[in-house]
Amino acid sequence: MKSLYTLVAIILFIGSAAFAQQPMKFGHVNSGEILEAMPELKQIQTQMEAEFNEKEAQLTVMQEDLQAKQQAYQQEASSLTPAERSVKEQEIMEFNQKVQNYYMLSQEQMKAKQNELQAPIIQKLKTAIQEVGDEEGFLYIFEMSNRGPVYNSEKSIDVGPKVKAKLGIQ
Repeated sequence: MKSLYTLVAIILFIGSAAFAQQPMKFGHVNSGEILEAMPELKQIQTQMEAEFNEKEAQLTVMQEDLQAKQQAYQQEASSLTPAERSVKEQEIMEFNQKVQNYYMLSQEQMKAKQNELQAPIIQKLKTAIQEVGDEEGFLYIFEMSNRGPVYNSEKSIDVGPKVKAKLGIQ
């Protein structure tokens, strides 16, 4: 029994010594920078600009209509009865609310569309980072924000170039 414990202790010691000899690799990547370099993102930006311009044009038409209604009301307000003024004011307030609702809904739709279009690209980037991590034997790959880390050791490897290569980005 004693020899069994000795054998287990020797195996554990050899295993831990072998593990201790393997270097722990840490990497870092600025995924935002890589994302900006991806050609797919540029296509999305072009598509989003076109959609934004379309919604902006519609909003401009609505605002011009609202302004025309307000000016017409101001010009004829003195000749209207109190009941007629009240009806016109209510119409203007409702149309103003419609313009505001369109603006808010457009903002929500644009954000949702952008998220929908970017999701596969972000997943592609994450997959590339994971593949580089697996292939290169990294223990961790840390995200580098635009402000940078609090501390970055020289031993931490920038995996950005490898991720770009995996994605086919020059």
